Amino acid sequence: MRPRSDFNRPRGLGWLGPWARNGRLLQAICRLWLLGQGRSRTLRQELPPACRLMGLAIPNPIGLAAGIDRGGQLLPGTARAGFGFSEVGSVSPKTLAISRRRLSRVRAAGAGLVHGVNIRPRSGATVAEMMDDYLDCLNALLPVADYLVLNLSSPFARRGWAADPLWLETLLTRAVAMRDRYCRTGGRRVPLAIKVVVAPRLSFSQRHGLLLSRRAGLDGVVLVAAPGQAETAVCNTLRQVKSLLGEMALISVGGIADASQLSGRLAAGATAVQLFSAVLSQGVMIPRKLLEPLQPKPDREAA
Repeated sequence: MRPRSDFNRPRGLGWLGPWARNGRLLQAICRLWLLGQGRSRTLRQELPPACRLMGLAIPNPIGLAAGIDRGGQLLPGTARAGFGFSEVGSVSPKTLAISRRRLSRVRAAGAGLVHGVNIRPRSGATVAEMMDDYLDCLNALLPVADYLVLNLSSPFARRGWAADPLWLETLLTRAVAMRDRYCRTGGRRVPLAIKVVVAPRLSFSQRHGLLLSRRAGLDGVVLVAAPGQAETAVCNTLRQVKSLLGEMALISVGGIADASQLSGRLAAGATAVQLFSAVLSQGVMIPRKLLEPLQPKPDREAA
């Protein structure tokens, strides 16, 4: 059986599923763009005390997942919709030049929202070429991103990990060395993370990969919940992964649709979460809905 690469594919829509999903995606993109034109008040909600993600200050722990804002044009609207941060991309060598130009303009203008950039290799690349793709994109995007994510979650990207046990270690070691060299030569220290999918029961190779990320000096892991997992299983997996990562940041993405799931993921060890399907199905203002129950209640006696 071929693995499913799209964990957010709508269910129960038959052959109309991809068209319905694309329509909702376009609607979300348009709504975020319109919000960014400055004609509606900022709706960002902050949770005291201020949250931190990989050393970066964010107003709340809800982020926009990669796949909606491909080039950073939606960052102002994403901030107005109430998101605490955003992940741009994915960016591959094919889209690198235009994405870098757009993000350079965004950074010069001041986006006002912490944004990471998600990196993936080009389709059809060999295992050796995949390594070069990740590192070339990383080198080009270090000056324009607040943090960077090496996307290892797709079946295509996982070929590199599975083909050679040393491949992932080499990639992570070289990526951290490149990031640190950029920092030493006058740049900023840009947090670095990987994005992976893990099964409810961690395999030996998955444990090994997560430990490698910690040993190499990465700052975080974006953990994708596999389709169809019960929420209790997702939270159990988060606890297992958090025990391996220690102080590294853990971002949970996939299947979050209400405030109880947000609270559960944070209680299970997630530093923050990212939304994709919920934005398409419930609208771009969903952070307001999810954060409302977490807001401190007014002290009636003091009032």
